Amino acid sequence: MGWLRGGWRGRVGAWWAFPVAGTAVIVAFVVVSSPARFWLPSALGVATAIAVPVGVRINRPPSAAAWYVLALGTAPYAAADTIWGLYQVRGAEVPFPGLVDWLYLAAYLLYAVGLLMFGGRLTSRAHWVGLLDAGIVTLGFATLSWVFIIGPYVRSHLDPLSLAVSVAYPVADLVLLCLAARLVLTAGYSRGPSFPLLIGWLATMLAADALYYGTSATTGTAIGENVSEVGWMISYLFLGTAALRPAPARPTEQTAGREITLSRPRLAALLALALMGPAIVVLDVGGIQNEPRHIAAVVGMVAALAVLLVLRVSYLARYAQARAEEARLRARALEESLHEQAELQHRLSHQAFHDPLTGLANRLLLGDRLEHAVDRPSELRPSGLLLLDLDGFKYVNDSLGHPVGDELLIAVANRLVGGVRRRDLVARLGGDEFAVLVDELNEDNLSEYMERILGQFQTPFVVADHRQIHVTASLGARLIREPGKATDALRDADVALYLAKTEGKNRMVLFQPHMRDSSQDHARIAEALRGAADRDELMLYYQPVVALATGEVGRVKALLRWAPKGGGLVPPNEFIPVAEETGVIVPVGGWVLRQACLQARHWHDALPERRELAVIVNVSGRQLWGPDFSDVVAGALDESGLAAGSLILEISEATLTGDREIARSHIARLRGMGVRISVQDFGTRSSLACLRDIPVDAIKLDPSFVSIAGEDRDDILVRTIVHLGRSLGLDIVAEGVETAAQADRLRALGCLWGQGFHFGRPMTAQVMEWHLHARAEGQPHPSA
Repeated sequence: MGWLRGGWRGRVGAWWAFPVAGTAVIVAFVVVSSPARFWLPSALGVATAIAVPVGVRINRPPSAAAWYVLALGTAPYAAADTIWGLYQVRGAEVPFPGLVDWLYLAAYLLYAVGLLMFGGRLTSRAHWVGLLDAGIVTLGFATLSWVFIIGPYVRSHLDPLSLAVSVAYPVADLVLLCLAARLVLTAGYSRGPSFPLLIGWLATMLAADALYYGTSATTGTAIGENVSEVGWMISYLFLGTAALRPAPARPTEQTAGREITLSRPRLAALLALALMGPAIVVLDVGGIQNEPRHIAAVVGMVAALAVLLVLRVSYLARYAQARAEEARLRARALEESLHEQAELQHRLSHQAFHDPLTGLANRLLLGDRLEHAVDRPSELRPSGLLLLDLDGFKYVNDSLGHPVGDELLIAVANRLVGGVRRRDLVARLGGDEFAVLVDELNEDNLSEYMERILGQFQTPFVVADHRQIHVTASLGARLIREPGKATDALRDADVALYLAKTEGKNRMVLFQPHMRDSSQDHARIAEALRGAADRDELMLYYQPVVALATGEVGRVKALLRWAPKGGGLVPPNEFIPVAEETGVIVPVGGWVLRQACLQARHWHDALPERRELAVIVNVSGRQLWGPDFSDVVAGALDESGLAAGSLILEISEATLTGDREIARSHIARLRGMGVRISVQDFGTRSSLACLRDIPVDAIKLDPSFVSIAGEDRDDILVRTIVHLGRSLGLDIVAEGVETAAQADRLRALGCLWGQGFHFGRPMTAQVMEWHLHARAEGQPHPSA
C-alpha cells in the first residue's frame, strides 16, 4: 500500500482532477454518437469504485466504514453498467429481469446500508424528529411515485417476477430518499465540506431513476434514457469527488436543540407534501379515480402522512412546553435568588447599622442621623442628643456574669425604646453606653425629657430566673440649635455625661458652653503622652490568639497600656482617642512597634519551640497615612532582627477608607517585605470595596458578628463573610470570643483563629512568656 502514501497521496491532493476528467467523459458521451460511447458510463463507474476507497484511505475520515460500504455498492453498479454497455454496443436487448437488475438492486441495498451507517443510532429526540421529517418527505414523494411509476406497473400485465423487479426500483429509490432526507433534515449532524457533493450524488441518481422509470411505466418506453444516463454519470462524478475531497463529509452527532423547531421553509415544504395526496385525488392526476385500489393506496399514504404530521406537531408542542417550563423554572430560580440576595443584603445592612445584642441603632446609624440633625437645626425646633451610661454595670458583669449583663442591656434597651417617642432614635454606642437623638425640643422640654428617662430606672429590671436588678444611669445631653459638626455634638454631650458621672452618678447634666473647658484635659493627656515613653510610663500587654482547630497559641496581640507616674493605669479608651485626635499616636505607635518586635524576637530566642509565633500590632490611620510608615516598620524589624513574616499589622476598616493611595503604597511595600496585613472589625463598614483595591492577608471579624455566632438565623452572616475571606485566600480571625460554645461554633463555620477572654486576658510579657512555655510543656498557667 506504499503507493497510497506516496504518489497517490499527491494525486488525491489535487482532488479536482477527478471531476475535471469525469466532466470530459460526460461531454464525450453526449457528443459522440458511436455505439462505443456506451462504454463510457461503465468506465466512469469503475473509476468511481476505485476513487472512493482511495479517497477514504488517504483522508481517513472517522466514518470510513460507511464510505467503504458505498464503494462496495459502486462496484455492482459499475458492473451492471458494463454489462448494459456491452448489450448496447452489440445492439442487443438487455434481458429483463436479468443479471443487470440483480446487480443494480444489490448496489441500492449497499447504498442504503452505507447511508444508514452515516446517520448513527437513534439516541436522542432530535434523531427521531429528523426521521419523522424524512418520513413525511418520503411519503409525499411516495404518493407521486405510486401515481406515475408504481401504479402503472401494477396496472400492467407483467408477470409476477417482472412486476416485483419493476416495483423494487422505485421502492429502493424511496428508501434512499428517506435516508438522505434524514441526514439533511436532522440539524444535530455536522456537515463537512463534501456533504453537498454526497447529497448531489443521491439527488442526481434519484432524479435520473425517476425520469427513466416514470417514462418507462407510463409509456412502456424509457423516453429519457439518454438524459437519465447523463444523470447517472453525473452522480458518479459527485460520489467520487465527495470521497476524494479532503475532509470528506461525515455527518456526526453534535447538539440537538434547534432541530426540534420548524423553520418557515421547512414548514412550507412539509405542508406542500401533506397536501399533495389530496390534490392528486381531487384533480384525478393519472386517472386514479377509475381505480378504487389506487385511490385506497393514495388515501392510505395520505393517512400515514397525517399521522406523521401529528407526531411532528406533538413533538414540537412538547418541545415548546418543555422550553416554557424551563424558562419558568429559570425565572423562578432567578426570582428566588434575587429575593435571597435582597434579604441577605437587607440583613447585612441592618447588621451594619444596628447593635446585634439589643437591636438598637449603632454608632454608625446614630452618626448619620446626627449629621442631618446638626446640618440644619432650627431655633424654633432644635434637636437634642442624650448620652446615657449605666452606673455600676461592671459590678453586674463581674458578679453575675456576662450573660446576665447582656440580659440587663437588652432590658434597658427595651425600656428606653418604650419610654421615648416613635420618631426618636435610640442607639447603643458600645458597652453600657446608650444614646437618644430627639427633635423638636427646647431646653425646658429637653430637661423634662431627661428626667423622664432617668425615672425609668427607678423600677428594677427583671432578667434571667426572674431576678430583679436595680441599676441607675448617668445622663449627659447637648441641645442642638446652630449648625455644627456631629463630632462636636458628641464631644459636648460626652463632656456633660462625664460631669454627671463625676458628680455622683444617677443624675443628668445638660451641656453648657463653659463645660467645653474640659477639652483642655485632652490637651493635657496628649502632652503627657508625648513623653510617656521616655518616662517608662508605657507598657505592652499581650493577649493570645489561638488556632481554633488545635487550641495552640500561634499569635499574640500587643496591647498598649499607660500608667502615669503617681497614678494607676489609664483605660485605653480614654487616652488612645486623644492620641489619635492629636497625632501623638504616631510616635507612640512607633514605640509600640519597636517594643513588640523586640519582645517577639526575645521569645523566639528563649523558646525555640515558638519560632513560628507571630506578633500582632495595631496600626492607626495617622501612622499608615504618614509618608515614612513603611520605613518605620523596616527599621523596627532591622533593630530587633525579627523576621518580617512574624509581624502582622492590624488596621481598621476606617483606616482603609482614608487616604487609600498612600495606604496602598505602604501595604504593597510591606507585603513585599513579607509583613502580613490584617483588617480588624471586618464587616462593619465598606471594607468589601477596599479589599478589591488593597490586598491583605487576614480579616478579623467584628465582635458583633462573634456575639451572634451560634444563633442559626444569623449564622448565614458569619458563614458568608468567612466564605468570602476563605475564597480570597485570607486568614479568618474571630475577635471577642468569650465562651467555649462561641469557639466551637466559629470553628465549625470555618474561622481559623480566635481571640478573646475565653482563651486568655491581656497579660504582661513575663506572664505571657510563662504562658507560652507552659502551653508547650502542657502545664497549667496562672491567671493573668
